[in-house]
Order: sequence, then C-alpha cells, then structure tokens
Amino acid sequence: MADNRTMAQMLQAPIEGMPPKRTSTFETPAITLAAIHQLITDGISTALKDQAATMASASNPNRNTGPTGTPVSKIGNYKEFVSYQPFYFNGMEGAVGLIRWFKRTESVFSHSNCAKENKVTFATVL
Repeated sequence: MADNRTMAQMLQAPIEGMPPKRTSTFETPAITLAAIHQLITDGISTALKDQAATMASASNPNRNTGPTGTPVSKIGNYKEFVSYQPFYFNGMEGAVGLIRWFKRTESVFSHSNCAKENKVTFATVL
C-alpha cells in the first residue's frame, strides 16, 4: 500500500488506534512580577522577625549587645604610627638620648592618633 502523503502530513495526522490528545480546560492563574516581589519581601520580613525573636529569647552570655568601641585601625594603627618615622632607641645614646626618645615618641603618638592601649605595643618595637 503506497502512501502519497509527505512526512510532515504523516506526523501531523493522528495515529490510528490512539486516543485523541486531551486538552486542559483549567487556566493557570497569571502571577505578575509585582506579586512575586511582594511574596519575596513578605518572606524576608517574616524571616527577619523570626530571627530577631530567636536572638532576643536566646540566653547567650557571649553575645555583645552593647555598643562596640572604635576599631583599632580607626584610632591609629601601626602602619600609620611608623609612617611618622619614630626615633629608634638602642640604648647607646645615654640619658640624654633616652629623654629625646621619650619626647619624640610622645610627639609621634599624638600625631598618629595612637590609642592608649597600643602605645606600649608600638613603642616596644622601636
């Protein structure tokens, strides 16, 4: 039996013995981009509220809830201290050299805005 139909016609024609393809009458609801953004925003705000409640109810003694101090790098770090070229003291200059070293080091400390807790550390390197 010769079939004179083209290949495209044969593929588009329904196959004999196969039930017809079902089509759905259910329409999917359209969701807008604004609705998606709102869902994300609501989810994030709910998660943040839950996290805040968890943190408030947690009894963690290691948590620092008070204000934190200024970081050492903001007060004056070692790199900034050395950039003022402090005077180095090796002990061979005698008492007069020691007094000059004290004065110059104090001057460098004041110019570099060095924190009190870092002065000893920085000075011992000199």
